[in-house]
Amino acid sequence: MTPLDLFLEREIEAGSFPGGAALVGSGSEVLAEAVAGAASVEPDRSSATNGTLWDLASLTKPLCTGALVFENARALALDAPPGRYLPEWKKTRFDGITLERLLTHTSGLPAWYPVYVGGEGPAAYRRTLAEMEPEAAPGERVIYSDLNFLALGAVLEEVLGAPVEAAFDAAVARPSGSAARFRPADAAACAATERGDRFERAMTEARGLAYAGFRRGVVRGEVHDGNALRRGGAAGNAGLFGTARDVWQLARRWLEPGRAAYWTDRTADHAEARGLAWQGSRGAGSAIARMSPRAFGHTGFTGTSLWMDPDAGLVLVLLTNRVHPEVREIRFNEVRQRFHEAAYAAFA
Repeated sequence: MTPLDLFLEREIEAGSFPGGAALVGSGSEVLAEAVAGAASVEPDRSSATNGTLWDLASLTKPLCTGALVFENARALALDAPPGRYLPEWKKTRFDGITLERLLTHTSGLPAWYPVYVGGEGPAAYRRTLAEMEPEAAPGERVIYSDLNFLALGAVLEEVLGAPVEAAFDAAVARPSGSAARFRPADAAACAATERGDRFERAMTEARGLAYAGFRRGVVRGEVHDGNALRRGGAAGNAGLFGTARDVWQLARRWLEPGRAAYWTDRTADHAEARGLAWQGSRGAGSAIARMSPRAFGHTGFTGTSLWMDPDAGLVLVLLTNRVHPEVREIRFNEVRQRFHEAAYAAFA
């Protein structure tokens, strides 16, 4: 049994997640990979395989949105206000917000809001997002926010004249050799997530808001994130599905020297390191001490994690369905840390 097999088996036995896939690679090759457990336990049980498509959740932010910003850098100015591209954002409440502020989560926008209560689909989202009230002044602090990347997705679609999923497939996925995708055609190939949107329903109700369209059965083959789902299944903040190898193929390109400006720390005055769509190891709950100061990565609510260490030459991918069949209170960053410790012990 390999270190990755052992890690997965121990975590499944401990109840950290029903199933998962783990991969350790370099910029040029896969060094080890493993898969174990169940892709679903409700309503039917099915085993996870190397071909299981996992809901990547917020890994979509750097792997899709950040990558599209990089690929279209000549058409997008990081110091430009969103209102340069989206007329709805030409409002004084957004003075000081730039594309860079959105990418580094320093815009001051709230962490979350059920955008779909104002209407579903891209056009309704643009209107609702333009009415958001910031919680802080731009640059005042890091507020990790899905709204930043929903707005960035709208900017990209306006500039590129194409839906975000089409732009991602053409400019990012195919050149990388990755089959990561939005809206997978075969639900049975996907790992299941939550039953009945219970977590997001509770958050919505806690804000005194009502929405009649929450799902009731186990979610499988659809994005778990409600904002991405009700925008159409593809958004700047979430919606990607893929295997561990799909993620590795997308991720390894970020080890190229020409991309370092995107993962370099741009929030040195704040408690956590943020690059352009990426998180640095400083202040990151899933990072470990063995990671170099230049390590960068991202995590996702469904139980996903991607970290890269340019100095060690490692790409670390962990994909799970930890929200299946329900969201439980668990210190999942500690699970991610155990994965990273096992990977560094075996491969660094």
